[in-house]
Amino acid sequence: MSLAPKIAMSDDFLKSFAAVPRDQQQAVLTFVAKFRQNPMAPGINYERIRDAGDANMRSVRINDGVRGIVLKPDKGNVYCLLWVDRHDDAYQWARRHRVAIHPDVGSIQIYAVEQVAAADAPSAVPATASAPAGLFAALKDREIRRLGVPDELLAAVRAITDEAALDALDKQLPDEASEALYLYAAGENYDKIISDQAAPAVVDPADFNAALERDTSRRHFVVLTDDSDLAALLAAPLERWRVFLHPSQRKLVERDWAGPVKVTGGAGTGKTVVAMHRAARLARQYVDLPGKPVLFTTFTKTLADDIRHQLALLCTPQELDKIQVQHMDQWMVGLLRRYGSKPEPLYDDKARRQYWQEAMAALPAAVDLSLQFLRAEYERVVLPQGCETAEDYLRASRVGRGGQLSRSLRQSIWPVFAEYRARLLAANVREPEEAFRDARRLLALQPAELGIRAMVVDEAQDISPAAWELVRAAVPAAENDLFLVGDAHQRIYRHKVVLSRLGIEVRGRSRNLRVNYRTTDEIRRWACAQLEGCEIDDLDGNADSLRGYRSLTHGEQPDVGMSASYQDDVRLVKAKLQQLEESGMALREVCVAARTNDEVDALANGLRDSGIQVLRLERSTPDDVTVPGVRVATMHRIKGLEFNVVVIAAYKGVRQYATQFSRGEDAGVSVETEAVERSLLHVAATRAKRHLVVLDRPGA
Repeated sequence: MSLAPKIAMSDDFLKSFAAVPRDQQQAVLTFVAKFRQNPMAPGINYERIRDAGDANMRSVRINDGVRGIVLKPDKGNVYCLLWVDRHDDAYQWARRHRVAIHPDVGSIQIYAVEQVAAADAPSAVPATASAPAGLFAALKDREIRRLGVPDELLAAVRAITDEAALDALDKQLPDEASEALYLYAAGENYDKIISDQAAPAVVDPADFNAALERDTSRRHFVVLTDDSDLAALLAAPLERWRVFLHPSQRKLVERDWAGPVKVTGGAGTGKTVVAMHRAARLARQYVDLPGKPVLFTTFTKTLADDIRHQLALLCTPQELDKIQVQHMDQWMVGLLRRYGSKPEPLYDDKARRQYWQEAMAALPAAVDLSLQFLRAEYERVVLPQGCETAEDYLRASRVGRGGQLSRSLRQSIWPVFAEYRARLLAANVREPEEAFRDARRLLALQPAELGIRAMVVDEAQDISPAAWELVRAAVPAAENDLFLVGDAHQRIYRHKVVLSRLGIEVRGRSRNLRVNYRTTDEIRRWACAQLEGCEIDDLDGNADSLRGYRSLTHGEQPDVGMSASYQDDVRLVKAKLQQLEESGMALREVCVAARTNDEVDALANGLRDSGIQVLRLERSTPDDVTVPGVRVATMHRIKGLEFNVVVIAAYKGVRQYATQFSRGEDAGVSVETEAVERSLLHVAATRAKRHLVVLDRPGA
C-alpha cells in the first residue's frame, strides 16, 4: 500500500498569495483545499515549465489568469506549493529559482539563480597585492558550504570583500546561508554558527520527505494536514512567523529544560513568537492536567489582548484551553482577590499626585526637599527595596540617586513616606509594587495550589523586582517551570532586576536571538545608534550588547527632518500620509507617534482638522485592522505593535525629555533616566517595518 501524499506549503507561497488581487484569492484558497485533499485529483493539470530553474517544478492552473508553481520530486510522494502569481509572472519566477536539499545543512532551499554567472566573474580575476582580501578568505570552500551556501554561489561568496557586497548578494542567498555569513562577518565564532544549525549527520539530497521533517526546513515549510487551518494561514500571510521558526528558535521551544530559561534578543528577533510557540508546546505537554496549567503573562493589557488573539490562531482549541493569558498586574489583582485582600492597586496618577501633596504635611519645616525629590526617593529607593520601616530605609542603598542623605535626614523624611502609605490605605489603594509584595506574603502565609505548572513571561525587562518575587513563589521550581523573554535595550520603565537575586537561576539556560525579522537594516542601524553610550544589562547583572544583531531586509534610509512648530508637524505629517496613500499604502499601516499624551492629542486633532481619518490608540484601544485611518499614539503605547511606516513627530530630543521627566534628580539628569528615554526612542523606531520618519523639533 502506497503512503499518503505529503503536502507542504512554503512561506514564499504565503508571501506571493498576499500579492494576488483580492478578487482572485478565493480561487487560490479553493485550489489549495482541493490540492491538499488529493494532489492527483482530476482537474489539477500539471504542466512542465520550459527552462525552469528546477526540472521537478510544474505549473498548475488555478483560474484563467493565475498559476501556481508546485515541486514534485522524483523520490517520495511529496508535493510542495512554492509560488502563486499571474500566468507569465509565475513562469518567470519558476525560471529564476532553484529548489534543492543542501547536502550539509539538510534544509530544503529555494534560492535565486539569475545573475549567478555575473556574480562568479570576480573570482576569475587573478589576485594582486593591491586587491582587497575576501571577507571570507579565512574559510575553505567546504567551510563556506557548511554555512548553508549552495555550490552555485560559492564563487560569488568568495568574491565578497565588504559588507556592501554581502548586502548585494543577500537576495540570491538562502536565508540560512545569509544569516550565517552575516554572523560570521560580525565576528561570531564559526563553530557556534555550525552548532546552532543543528544539521543532521547524514543527508540524502533526493529525500524531500525526510528533509521536510527537519527544523531547518520547517522554518520555511509547513506540512498541511487535515487539522491545518488553511483560511488562517492564507488570511494573514505577512504574520507567517506564527508558523515558521528558525531552527535555533525551535530548539528553544521544543526542548525540556531543567529550570528557568531566559531568552533575550534585539527588537524584531521573534522573542514573543518563540514565547507563544513555547506556551503552545507546554499546553500540549500538560493537556491532561486540570484547569489552565500554562500561564502566559506580559506587561500591559493591550499586549496581553494581542497575545491572546495570536495564540488563538496558533493553537488548537484543546491547546488554547490549557493556556491562561493575563497581563502581570491583572494576574496579581486576581490573586489578591482570591485571598480576600481589599486594597486595590493605584494606577490613577492624578490621585497619586494628590496623596503626595497631602503627605508633605509630615515634612519637618527645617527640611528643604521638594515633593518631586521625595516622590522620586520613594519610587526609586523605598519601593524597589521593600522598605517597611525607618530602619529599613536607613539600610537601603541609594546607588544611582546622586548626592548623600545623612542618617538624620533620612529619619526626618521617613514620616512623609509613612504618611503617604497611610493615606493610600485609608483610600483602600496600594502602590502596585507593594500590592505585588502583599500577594507574595499572602501566598506564603496561606499556601494554595494555583494550578500553574509553567509560566511564560513576555517583556521581562519591564517586570518589577516584587513581581518577579511573586512569580517565583507562585510557580513551583521544576522542569520547564519558567520561560522568560525580554530585551533590556527596550526597557522603557525603571524596573531593573538581577534575576538570580530573586530566586530565578538561569545560568546555563540563557540564550540570545540576533536576527531581526521585522525592520530593514537601515532602520535597525538608526535605532541602535540611539543607544550609543548606554550601559545595558542582560537582566541578570551582566553587561549585554547588540553584537551580531542584524536585519536581513533592506530599504530606504530613515527620513530625519526638522520641524519648527506644531503647525509644521501637522503639515509635514499630512504631506507624508498623502504621499504614502498615492503609493497604494492604506493609512491603517501607518502610525504617527509622539512622546507625551498632550503631543499626541494635538497631532490627532490637527490631522482630523486637515480631513485625515485618525484612530487614536489609547491604553484600552486595540489596533483593530478593520478600523480605517492613520494610527496616532504615544511612543509607550506602540510597544509590541508593528506598522509598515512609523512617523515620530513633535520630538524634542532625548536630553530634553530626560530633563523633563527626571523627577527629583540631584545632579541634573541621571544616566538611568537618559537611558530610559534613549530606549524608548529605540523601541518606537523599531516598530517600523519598511520606513521610518523622524520630525525633530529641537529647542521646542
